[in-house]
Order: sequence, then structure tokens, then C-alpha cells
Amino acid sequence: MIALRLALAFDPARLAADLTAIREDEWVFHFNKPYYEGEWSGVSLRSIGGETGTLYPDPTRSDYADTEVLARTPYFREVLSEFQCPLLAVRLLRLSAGSRIREHRDYKLSIEDGEFRVHIPVQTNPDLVFMLGGERVVMREGTMWYLNVNHPHSVYNGGAAARVHLVVDCVVNEWVTRMVASATVDQFFASVAPGDPLEDRLRAMEGKGEFAAGVAEASSERGLALTADQVVAAMAERRGMWTRRML
Repeated sequence: MIALRLALAFDPARLAADLTAIREDEWVFHFNKPYYEGEWSGVSLRSIGGETGTLYPDPTRSDYADTEVLARTPYFREVLSEFQCPLLAVRLLRLSAGSRIREHRDYKLSIEDGEFRVHIPVQTNPDLVFMLGGERVVMREGTMWYLNVNHPHSVYNGGAAARVHLVVDCVVNEWVTRMVASATVDQFFASVAPGDPLEDRLRAMEGKGEFAAGVAEASSERGLALTADQVVAAMAERRGMWTRRML
């Protein structure tokens, strides 16, 4: 599982309104200059030492603090307040029209590594091509995504306007693990279309315990990694929304 839409979602109009509070002179060029063609820039909302112009999320440091920009962008603060986990670097990253981020991998930025990277599109367009692990990921404004950027990824902005994402790095804790498991179960059931033979297999299972074990086993067949316990917890959180369809 390398791209996963999470349950949280935010108001695109309010995200766009806060974006207008960023002055043009506050955007600084991304430090990984060999990685891109055109213009890729950012503004920090949380950074090492609380400096707006510090984009580099130094893995050897832990002294992250809110910047002055976050202090004057109330909806971005509200968005971050929804994260029930420790926050590290938080940045707005802007890719100008016609610009490209070349294919590359990032370092130790996955659930398994203990650091969780989330993308929330603030401004995007239909001609934005985000490729991750050989597949295109389409993310709409206001949605929230976990992206395992340990895998090869690239971006091309073929649209007429800049693409801006709110990119949040945070520490994996129980809240993150639960949210990701629940979204993974959602993704699994979205893959089971009416008439899929798997639907009949799951219907034939007796009781929620057997059903959860069957879902966990079938999830590995579809490139997802779920345990029966995660399925049971997600079923309880959703109050049986999937089991009513299957059992």
C-alpha cells in the first residue's frame, strides 16, 4: 500500500483563502535543485527553530516549532489541530505551471519507518500528473492522503496554474495506525465490486470473526496488508457499514 486516501477532509475554499495570506517574497526555492525543472518552492508552517524560510526537515533535529506564517493562517492551524500525533515539518510546497519534479525516492518516510507524510492539496488542476510507484495518484483539493514516498515518484504540472500542497510530516502513533488501518479497509471494500467472486467468498463466512480473518487474508491478495484485529477495529468504528453488505 503506497497511496491511501484518509478519512479526514477539509474545506477547499478556506484552504485557498489562507493561501492568499502568503506573500510572494515568503516563498523560497526548494533545496533539492537537481530534482526539478522550472520552479518548485515552499513556505514552512512548522520548521526547525520556527524559521519560515527553512524547508529542510533535518532528520537529526527535533526542535520543530510553529512559524510566523502559521500564526496568521487560522484555517491551516485548524487543519493541523485535527492531527492527534506529534508534528514535525509542515510546509506548503508549490510547483509552478509547466514545472516538473523528476523521479526520485525520499528517505524513511513510511508508516513502517515511524514517520508519516501526509499531502493535502490546496490548489491543483486536472493536468497535474503525480506518479507514485508507477501509478498515477489523483488528489482533489481538500482531501488528505498518505503517500509512501520511499517508492519512486515524480510530478508534472501540465496545468495553467501552480499546484500547492500542504505537506505534513508527523510521528506514527496509535491514532495514525488506527486511521491508516481504517482507510485501508475502506480501500479494500471499494475494490470488491458487485459480482466479484470475492464477494461470494466473504458472504459464505460465518460470524464477524471469520469474516475479519477472511478480509485480512484477501487483502494481501490485493496488495494491502491488514490483520484480522485491524479489520475488527475498523468494523466497530464504522458500525458495521461493510458487514451489512457482506454478511
